Amino acid sequence: MGAVCRDLHKTVLKTRVSAQIVLYHPVDWNNPTHPLAQRQPRRGARAILRATLATPQGPLVVYNAHFEVFCGMLARIAQLSDIFADTRHMIDSAFYHQVILGDLNTMAHGIARFSKNYCCDRMRFLSLGHDEAVMWEQNVLKVQDPRYLPSHDADVDVATATNAGPRVEGSELTPSRPPVNSQLLRWGLDLKYARDAVNPGFSCPFEASKTVTLDNPAYKLWGYSFMKGKLDWALLRRLRWIKKELGNLNYELSDHRWMLVEVQFE
Repeated sequence: MGAVCRDLHKTVLKTRVSAQIVLYHPVDWNNPTHPLAQRQPRRGARAILRATLATPQGPLVVYNAHFEVFCGMLARIAQLSDIFADTRHMIDSAFYHQVILGDLNTMAHGIARFSKNYCCDRMRFLSLGHDEAVMWEQNVLKVQDPRYLPSHDADVDVATATNAGPRVEGSELTPSRPPVNSQLLRWGLDLKYARDAVNPGFSCPFEASKTVTLDNPAYKLWGYSFMKGKLDWALLRRLRWIKKELGNLNYELSDHRWMLVEVQFE
């Protein structure tokens, strides 16, 4: 069983896991000519951690991620699609109970729209009037993969799934083609990521339109916040939450609020 250590900004998992190449990296921090790498020299790349925890109720797959902030909404959805692709492999191996935790940096809204570093794709204005987290809820999480609905676990042969599955708005499925999020295609996301981003059964108990986990005081004027939103997520699969809570409400200990979710296996 891996040990779980949590501080106020992110969750850190310490365990022995097999390594896997993550496909999508919005910024090449190892390229010394990249403008961001020149301003903030770094080596390596962002990583996603996965641990399988032995709980009294059974195995729980936990993903920990901290998505790139210097990109845009579509690049972050592509990063999420990499996780979703891996969750499908775990579901195929009968690991049905999963959670994705982390600062996913869904902040391409507010005054950040005017920054080419923080919002450097076409969604900076196509999503005008909506927070990035709300766009995720409405256009990513609601588009479910009929092959991986939690109610179908252990019942559906994903290799032969056909149109007999439930029809889900925003996805397209034929016997020879996996479902795809057609809205993401229209926005310009590559086909591979639009396919992998179809939701295999995750939901977050913290509603995007009612949750704030970052409210930057540097961008407040006359009591109005120009840079705030839900940047942090707890995406649950086959888990029923029985308690949820936000802490560090005054941002005294960190620039992020912390999330607490107590769950039971479904």
